[in-house]
Amino acid sequence: MAKFDLTHKLGQYLDRHLVFPLLEFLSAKQIYDETELLQGKLDILSKTNMLDYAIDIRKQLHPNAEVPEDLKIKRAQVVAELTELQNEVELVYKLMQNEEVMQTMETMRDPKVLLSHLTKEYDFKIDMMDNLVKFAKYRYECGNYSVSTSYLYFYMLIMPPTDKNYLNVLWGKLASEILVQNWDTALDDLNKLREFIDSNAFANPLQVLQQRTWLIHWSLFVFFNHAKGRDHIIEMFLYRPNYLNAIQTMCPHILRYLATAVVINRSRRNALNALKDLVKVIQQVQY
Repeated sequence: MAKFDLTHKLGQYLDRHLVFPLLEFLSAKQIYDETELLQGKLDILSKTNMLDYAIDIRKQLHPNAEVPEDLKIKRAQVVAELTELQNEVELVYKLMQNEEVMQTMETMRDPKVLLSHLTKEYDFKIDMMDNLVKFAKYRYECGNYSVSTSYLYFYMLIMPPTDKNYLNVLWGKLASEILVQNWDTALDDLNKLREFIDSNAFANPLQVLQQRTWLIHWSLFVFFNHAKGRDHIIEMFLYRPNYLNAIQTMCPHILRYLATAVVINRSRRNALNALKDLVKVIQQVQY
């Protein structure tokens, strides 16, 4: 069974935090040695700020060993930096806790009008957004995904798509929603990210292709967990030429998931046509 596993291929196109659910799945299936999987988790954790999780994994691997001093030091450093970043976004935090403010923000459609309102009424400053993005990213690296979603949502209410951080925020918001399993919101964020990628001019065509390839892989989490995901995967992978081209060019292994969706989604209107179109695509790739 292990020889058919695509985790290694998929992992090349995923944020490291998105690899954890895959490793948990493999652990439950017991197709790999558990020690290898634990070591894999530890290797990934070494590149994050999830120190408590890393310490727990080390204890499972080495139950009689002391926690390394460098891990204890790094943990203290992470807590200190987190506190410092938290202080830098204190005003934003207070605004987020104010229901009246959030309701106003959600009803104002024009970011410029909203920004003017926040500046006038609450002494808000636009340069706070850079600190907000740093804080949300740091929280994400600590594994506090739900906190990250809240701050990134605040950012997206205020900032225009032309902002330098906007694309990174879209990716971060999608990853965070996937990791907290908010599938409806994740689907909305997936669509926003796809629209942004498709409607913006990147430096070169290769960059667009890379963005679409990453989005294809990340979208698997959403499509195979959302109630209407099978319809969406067929529509996006099979009937959007740019994404079908990305699959054929960069990641034909994704056809396995598309085929699964087509086969199990027989109740879909035009299911037979989808199956025929899929066969044509597979034949083209084989050729």
